[in-house]
Amino acid sequence: MIPRCLIASLAFAVCARADTGVLIPGDRQQPDPAVFSLNEMALEILIDNGTARVRVRQIFGNHSAKIQEGVYQFALPDKATVSDFAVWDDVTRIPGVILERRRAGEIYEQAKAQAIDPGLLQMGERDAAEARRSQQFTARIVPIQPYGTKRIEMEYQHPVAVERYQSEFVVPLKPDVYGVQTAGHLTITLELRSAHAIQTFDAIAKTYPLRITERSANLVKAEFFGNSVELKEDLAVRYALDPTEADTLRVITERESGSEPGFFQAQTLLRIPSAPPGGVSQHSAQPAKTLILLFDNSLSMQWGKLERSFAACETALRSLRPSDSFNLLLFNSEINAFAPQPRPATPQNIEQALAFIRNSRIRGGTDLQRALAAGLAQTTIGEPYLMLISDGGATEGIVQNAKLAEWYAAECRKRSPAQRPHTLVLGIGDDANLPLLRMLASNNGYFDWVRSTEPIEFKLNAFLDKIGQDPLKNLLLAVAPASNVDLVYPLEASRFAGSMATWAGEYKRPLPEAAFTVTGIRDGRALRISRTVPLPAAGAEHPELPRTWAKARVDALLEKIERDGEDRATIDEIVRLSKKYKFVTPYTSFLAVPRALLRPRVIRPGDPVLRLKADESIVSVIALFPFGLTKPLRYLKEEDTWQTRFLAPVDMSDGEYQVRLILRDRDGHVYRESKSFVIASTTPVLRAHLEKPRVHPGETLRIRALVSGNARTITARLYGAMPAALRWNNSAKANTGEIVVPAYLPPGKYTVHVTAEDIAHNVGTEEVSLEIW
Repeated sequence: MIPRCLIASLAFAVCARADTGVLIPGDRQQPDPAVFSLNEMALEILIDNGTARVRVRQIFGNHSAKIQEGVYQFALPDKATVSDFAVWDDVTRIPGVILERRRAGEIYEQAKAQAIDPGLLQMGERDAAEARRSQQFTARIVPIQPYGTKRIEMEYQHPVAVERYQSEFVVPLKPDVYGVQTAGHLTITLELRSAHAIQTFDAIAKTYPLRITERSANLVKAEFFGNSVELKEDLAVRYALDPTEADTLRVITERESGSEPGFFQAQTLLRIPSAPPGGVSQHSAQPAKTLILLFDNSLSMQWGKLERSFAACETALRSLRPSDSFNLLLFNSEINAFAPQPRPATPQNIEQALAFIRNSRIRGGTDLQRALAAGLAQTTIGEPYLMLISDGGATEGIVQNAKLAEWYAAECRKRSPAQRPHTLVLGIGDDANLPLLRMLASNNGYFDWVRSTEPIEFKLNAFLDKIGQDPLKNLLLAVAPASNVDLVYPLEASRFAGSMATWAGEYKRPLPEAAFTVTGIRDGRALRISRTVPLPAAGAEHPELPRTWAKARVDALLEKIERDGEDRATIDEIVRLSKKYKFVTPYTSFLAVPRALLRPRVIRPGDPVLRLKADESIVSVIALFPFGLTKPLRYLKEEDTWQTRFLAPVDMSDGEYQVRLILRDRDGHVYRESKSFVIASTTPVLRAHLEKPRVHPGETLRIRALVSGNARTITARLYGAMPAALRWNNSAKANTGEIVVPAYLPPGKYTVHVTAEDIAHNVGTEEVSLEIW
């Protein structure tokens, strides 16, 4: 038997990272503006009561004299789903059509056999199991005519969280893997609607200064137009809701005239308790807590993911009080503990723990089960918190999501309720195993996820602010008459003071009034919030609401599959909802014919994991690397994937190399494949300068830096202080940033460490002397 073709034959561990809206020539491994330029880009954004809909339109120009192929890729925010996709063939728009994933693949193959160029857009790389953890879409676009243009359109939808009355909305435009892209013309329109009054609105992305065109208590409209705009930072806005409207219930509805059913969304902004006059703050009144940090330093966590993990760990440790205690466990295939037992959270111990991370090396696989067991063994004193910082990619021990989550829940249940730790989970990277991480966090904790390029400060501060807080308990929505509503789903996994509690559901028939009531327990006291509203026969003010409900229903069904396994009835309902409400799921795909050939992922060079999927008859796979290494691949039955890890020698010259794959089937037949990877090792040259070489404790230290090449990140660090990101300052013609010198630092000589990392993840460093007096 001849094996079917390798699917994404060489797919590296971090290949799920992607830049947003880039078109890469088919014969290249990174964008080339000499071949494809981004002539136009338009973003149309609507944020409607916590649900964002983003429409993207891009026109690329082909500057070559031949027909080109292009790989188009974009990364999505957490919980985002693609709701539309289309390509243009000259003046003809070819929209995507939702089909069952298997059926779309059949039509795709038929179209290829008939020499028709099909387009297939789907989540994930290999199958539905992989797709359930993917937030990246990649498409192959063909043909792009000589000196012609190609127009690509897509739309996605995702929730916008509220934390301490504030929200931050981000469109990921900052490059992660490649260089800065320039849009010949950029148009941005944004509309923000909220049933709760909007107190403040700030456009925090300096590259795209939004101009407010309309502003009221419940509406903000803004726009931006620019030419030759460098997409060097994410588009981000931050807004705050009016605290005086906390503990009020708002209900919005959507129903097409004469259709069944209608849809509703109920929201309440949960009040933050205020400290009594003359009393102590909520934070200072908290009992001493024990924080056990599980820090993933396996090979899959290198480069940008490691940098973000360190920032999260550092911020978490510096947020502790001296009366708290902590320990730090680095894990990969092994466990490396900072201390035998938790230590007091003094500045000296925190600095030693951070140095412990800096002096460690990434290595090995990921034994998440072993790490969780070791963390549980440390949570025996104080109020226990277990904080996991990882991409969740288990490769050793229990690796199947549902089994690992079930094991951890059972281990937690063995403890008395008072000793069960709060499980705080921060997912890192675009390829994070979101289903597993969410299930782990369901054990008396909470979950959040940080993409490769999005601003980390807001999410990280909101995440850490919950340490020491209890979520509201038994929060439920009741609607009367109950017989008129069906399939009501909460849209948040946990609700804390200052956040939004949201439910989406169906109503069967219009009513002149329906009573909505939220009940729960807050700070040991009963909570009750009510409102009576009509359920109209028709209304079209919130067109995204039916899809919001359908997505919540599908998420519940996917959780059932993760927990109990697949069954035909559940998959059929997912497919039906996906087709009816038009959004991609792990079991469905967008198919566009006849002019675009799309693939799920692109191959990225230089990463240390080789993965492939082959025919079921294959019983052995061996990789022959050009530097003399021969490694067998291990078969992961749960993922139906072959995998091995490798590291290129440090003395290899820059350039492209081939790795040969030898596959043997059960009948003894041997097959050979050859794939390539790229080595790029030139270190950025960095020059840093302090505005003042001598400062007082508590002063602000300003730093300037120049770096060769195209740096992804430039970071400055000082003992005891939060790290500072240096960003390009056009007026200063340098990268600039600020560090606030800790007030407790004693006089003496210190060193400011500045690092620059380029798009190939090479790191340059410089140390600058500083005197504190």
